[in-house]
Amino acid sequence: MTSDDSQNPLNMGPDPYAGDTFVLPKTKCTLERRLFFRRLNEITGFLYVTKFSLDECKKRYAETIIPKLPFKEKTPIKIQLNSGNYVVMPAARLLNFTVDGVNVLTRQTLVMFYGSFETYLYQLFDRSFQAVGITENQFDISRDILMSRKWDGKFCKMSEVFNIGYRANDIVNHYSSFPLEFEGTKHKNPLHFLDDLAQVRHRIVHASSILEKDKMIFIDINSSHELFGFFFLLTDYIDILFAKRFGYTRDEVNPAEA
Repeated sequence: MTSDDSQNPLNMGPDPYAGDTFVLPKTKCTLERRLFFRRLNEITGFLYVTKFSLDECKKRYAETIIPKLPFKEKTPIKIQLNSGNYVVMPAARLLNFTVDGVNVLTRQTLVMFYGSFETYLYQLFDRSFQAVGITENQFDISRDILMSRKWDGKFCKMSEVFNIGYRANDIVNHYSSFPLEFEGTKHKNPLHFLDDLAQVRHRIVHASSILEKDKMIFIDINSSHELFGFFFLLTDYIDILFAKRFGYTRDEVNPAEA
């Protein structure tokens, strides 16, 4: 987020490394939420380092290497791993991968973000089962909570099992100043937003990223920051419910250093 944004729904502060941008503030976390931030930092770092590497590869080959090859873009190039395994492709195809690979990367980033959030929930459930007298079939119960229903239903089931007092109006109010828009659709309820993410994630994983009429899913690389902000608020809401119900300690954490 840049400094000319008129609203600051996440109470972000100035980036110490770049004065014209903001960073997430310190926030209270259970151990599970802290681990969630650590995973998202790893995923986001991987996203940007890989994008940078692809750009550098494209620049180097397009400007320096390919012009000197005997058949230019048609020249076969061997790409070999340390193990000795390799592939051979025309130089033009390598350049195509440096562009198309970004789209693959952003789609898989969404899958990893979504999966990391589910991992956060599984870890909270695992910690809390014994406190509510559940000592068997814990994984199956966790899976039952998170499968085969929309997210409002998942939260209702979560509240039924752990008695955490989930109320739909509370979570909507938690996002009162945070814009919720995905793929051109605006939402008032963050769980409806999450339902849309779930559908896209399903198509990426189970339908090879294909939409109708063989059109591929496109995810803007810049949306990673909005998704991070969305999950920042969502995990805060859930963390508060579980900490209040079970007395879990929430230490103040800098999300960037989790």
